[in-house]
Amino acid sequence: MAEWIETYRGVVSAWECDIVEHFTIAYYFERFADATRNFLELIGEGETLGPEVEARPLRLYTSFTRELRAGAGFHILSAVIAVDDNSLRLGHRIIFSAGGEAVSWVSETIPLPASATPQLRGRLEARLVAWPGPEVRETPPVPRRGALTARDRVKPRELGESGMLALAAHVHRFSGAGMQFLSSIGMTGDYMHQNRRGFSTLALDLRLTGVATVGDRIDVTTAIAHVGNTSLSYLHRMSGADGREIASMLQTGVQLDLDARRPAALPPSIRETVSRLLSEA
Repeated sequence: MAEWIETYRGVVSAWECDIVEHFTIAYYFERFADATRNFLELIGEGETLGPEVEARPLRLYTSFTRELRAGAGFHILSAVIAVDDNSLRLGHRIIFSAGGEAVSWVSETIPLPASATPQLRGRLEARLVAWPGPEVRETPPVPRRGALTARDRVKPRELGESGMLALAAHVHRFSGAGMQFLSSIGMTGDYMHQNRRGFSTLALDLRLTGVATVGDRIDVTTAIAHVGNTSLSYLHRMSGADGREIASMLQTGVQLDLDARRPAALPPSIRETVSRLLSEA
């Protein structure tokens, strides 16, 4: 039967909130990974697709429409929203449990294995539902390689069920890289604390194109993609010590007034710094 299935239910813990005083984006992705595995198990495809989900390259396009703060209860509804020759696309709706409204939307593309049978495709197609969420946008080209914003090594605690770097661990690194980048353009920790400002993410386009495991060196570079009155977009690229690409993530958000919880205009000094970076392309 084609339907949305509840695949996760939980709460935002205080320790999962960041400097912007809301749910850290990496912990969303920890829940998305749970929701995907739970969905495949609940529809009876846990054995056919479940073990391979984490190990295969994938894409998650995520839109955030409302904050989740400490103590907020939420649940996730998941469904099949597209099936083609090479991939399966799942949709996830993150619901604020107390009010019932969607606060985030995720379109997740999973390449199907070459061994996928017509029977498997038929079962997935029978579960297709309409996607009511935001349209998935293509990532604009960002020719700039950017500056080094993260460098470390994969720890055993960061592995997922597949034995490879977990989804949330990728995003934790990108989040740290984002703070390094913001500091480099003047949005330092001191600036944020003194002016009651933060950076609130509106959309993420995460693509996993390689794998990493324990002991691998991880490098992240970040390059500016766009600047607006209150908004910024920047692209993170993650690679291994041998230069192979592991993942990329385009992050779009706004400077947030932490008291009013509304977008705030970027000061001229920061806009000038970003504009200079854009002109150096």
